[in-house]
Amino acid sequence: MALNPADIPLTKTARKRFHYWKNPRSDEIGATCIEFLKQLAGPTHIHLSGQNSQRARAIVTLAHGNEPSGLYALFDALKNQLKPAVDMHCFIPSVEAAKQAPGFFYRTLPDQRDFNRSFKPPFDADEQGLLALELIQCLQAIAPECLLDIHNTSGSGPAFGVTTFMDDRHNALVSLFTHRMIVTELRLGSLMEISEAFLPTVTIECGGALDSESTKIAIEGLQRYFMHDDVLSERHELLDMEFFTNPIRLELIEGNEISYSDHHMVSRGVALFPDIENYNFGFVDPSCQLGIVRGDMSSILTAVDNEGNECMGHYFAVRDGRLYPKIKLKLFMVTTSATIARDDCLFYFVKDLRAP
Repeated sequence: MALNPADIPLTKTARKRFHYWKNPRSDEIGATCIEFLKQLAGPTHIHLSGQNSQRARAIVTLAHGNEPSGLYALFDALKNQLKPAVDMHCFIPSVEAAKQAPGFFYRTLPDQRDFNRSFKPPFDADEQGLLALELIQCLQAIAPECLLDIHNTSGSGPAFGVTTFMDDRHNALVSLFTHRMIVTELRLGSLMEISEAFLPTVTIECGGALDSESTKIAIEGLQRYFMHDDVLSERHELLDMEFFTNPIRLELIEGNEISYSDHHMVSRGVALFPDIENYNFGFVDPSCQLGIVRGDMSSILTAVDNEGNECMGHYFAVRDGRLYPKIKLKLFMVTTSATIARDDCLFYFVKDLRAP
């Protein structure tokens, strides 16, 4: 179910959580992105005046503390004093998680839930929900024409966009960064789910945080978002858009173990091969061994489609304790982080349209 504006409280939260900073000068933000991060007192709202102050756009970056490419791109824009076409409102939520040593390591602080799973009522359950509520209220007050949520993928791989709502506006926003677009009906409480509520919103996954290309993609895409007068009707990528619809999440059932190894065996659970992230946006077929399973597959792994049906047995099989796809699949958002695999998912997949 999409987030309904009627479900969003209009009353102000007890205190302001986002620190407001208007038009920071290049000599105020530090010499490096790390220095810029250290100057932020907490969740921050940076407001940049545009050439047309009657219009506004919004950006969220660093929703996860270990996904820095969007922050590097924003720092680059601030350092070069780019004058945006319209007023730009930039929100940086997970500052404290990003600052935690060794830096850009924690997705979220250990005692907090995922900020990008907090955009659904009730918002007063914890601090992350209240921060999400304040962000929504800010967006309601600003009324921007669109919103970007810039991330890194949890494993190495190419850039892509994600949206819950497909039309020319969303396609145009994604094409500022990439020609790959995932359209999903999954509802997890993520920021992009407000798209159907009151403004076009897309998630941009710039690639892995350690991939050299990711920050370059973020910088170039954000520059287009800043400088182009029209970002909602013009296609910006030269390549034709490639669409993937209604991906399914492969998840670990609670109580099981997961590891990434080609020799270590968990006592009960799954061990995926450490090079599995090489399949990001690649195809796997029934000849591709993905890992080793100890125990009954149906009690260890789950894959639920957008209609709520369990479909693990339709897409995967265990033969002699080894995990294989049953049909040709395309994988993405493949992670080799056991923490992310346990708390979120192992990867997403879609069926090859040519498969039976």
